[in-house]
Amino acid sequence: MTATRGFDELLTKVIAALGLIISGNQKEKLLNYIQLILEGLKKQRLVGERSGAALIEKHLYDSLYPLTTWQIPRGSLLDLGTGVGLPGIPMKICLPEQALYLLDANKKKINFLRKVALELALQEVFFLPGRAEEWGRDPGCREQFDCVVSRAVARAAVLVELGLPLVKMGGFLLLYKGKQGPSEIKEAGPALQLCGGRLEKSWHYRIPTGEERTLFLIKKIGPTPAAYPRRSGVPQRKPLGS
Repeated sequence: MTATRGFDELLTKVIAALGLIISGNQKEKLLNYIQLILEGLKKQRLVGERSGAALIEKHLYDSLYPLTTWQIPRGSLLDLGTGVGLPGIPMKICLPEQALYLLDANKKKINFLRKVALELALQEVFFLPGRAEEWGRDPGCREQFDCVVSRAVARAAVLVELGLPLVKMGGFLLLYKGKQGPSEIKEAGPALQLCGGRLEKSWHYRIPTGEERTLFLIKKIGPTPAAYPRRSGVPQRKPLGS
């Protein structure tokens, strides 16, 4: 596949703004990934933005921001509610040694991600079609991942209940939130206590479009009780502590 040349300069600026150093091959894969999303948008609504520039300045920048502030543990990385692969696919391209697991209930998006992994020749990428409530109770996934990330999926209290059961003891849950993040993480206090998590650190930043973002790092300090996550749909309808 030929990378989209028109976005090459913009991606170069975004990578420089983040302070990341990537290879030419990694840069080409990021460009090709954007092109795959744009091609996919012709057939289905994969993501809100329909321009390559917005995908690079908003989604790629945001997805890769944690790499500038924190060293993601080597091992297994799970993207919960991955959608079109954000932030998991950009992270995998820049951290090829990570084993990446992509979880989403939308089968069409999982099929799209299978195509992405094939087209970009990404190794050790695994797919978990279905709901997080179900995978969180699966013995093969429960408390098995070194790091779980989730971006723009649900409120923090919901993500804590869905994400922490998948994180191994001593592992991390990384939540991408908007400017309402501080109030959301405060609401998530009861969920953190019940599910064995502790807020370790947070970062407030702006993406190139000017929008505010907050990143929350949660450490798993205790086992998640067997009662969590509750059955499908309940965490969203009745967040813990609400």
